[in-house]
Amino acid sequence: MAAFTCNGWQIFFYPLFNQQWVDLRDKVKKLKNELPQEEFIKHPDAKLLKALNIGIKEKIPQDPFASHFVLQKPLQKYGRLKKMGLPERYRLFFRPFKEPKIIIILWLGFPRKEGDKKDCYEVFTKRVENGDFPDKIEQFMIECNLDNPQ
Repeated sequence: MAAFTCNGWQIFFYPLFNQQWVDLRDKVKKLKNELPQEEFIKHPDAKLLKALNIGIKEKIPQDPFASHFVLQKPLQKYGRLKKMGLPERYRLFFRPFKEPKIIIILWLGFPRKEGDKKDCYEVFTKRVENGDFPDKIEQFMIECNLDNPQ
């Protein structure tokens, strides 16, 4: 399970996102071996992985509670990264905790089609309402297979 520190924040991948991350990373590794460099760097999956890396390691840890990340009620405890290098229809959802300074990367939502039942905001809201994501940091840490934070 991914766990690292950026800008004083411990960052963890929730199992749902971790699987998305591993799948994308493996796909990009395969593409790197199969495509010429100029095609590889233009491939949508390579660009997505690069954008996710920058978002997770640079953009979000600058201030995970910044107004451009915050979602509205009933999702105000969560944040989402949009734009900032991500392809237009993708949204990266996360949950920051002030004490201890922890960010849990939850899920990469895609594609975004307004009014569609598969709209990533609607899907994420249903996941939250169904209790797919814990409310307490301790439960997140258990589900991420990590010890409780200090």
